[in-house]
Amino acid sequence: MYFLTALICSIVSGLLFFFYKDRKKLHLEILTIIFSAATLMWFVDCIASAIGGEGFISFDDPRDGYIALWTIIGGLFLWMLISFILNNGKKSEE
Repeated sequence: MYFLTALICSIVSGLLFFFYKDRKKLHLEILTIIFSAATLMWFVDCIASAIGGEGFISFDDPRDGYIALWTIIGGLFLWMLISFILNNGKKSEE
């Protein structure tokens, strides 16, 4: 479930970056990279689960919803932090 959540976030952030790439201060490319990296990480985890004899994607564990939620919150927090640093770093240089 968390793999699918990260994949959806990656696709949505990629589309936002594609349509709003003229707004450089948003740094949507960073958000896309963050969620794409999370998708890759969860994809490798799903492959390891499949090799270990479990299902590729599981919806049985109730903790999966919390992991997916924390993936979204962590990605958005990291994006806001990096965007804040980059936007304020540019102001101090001017």
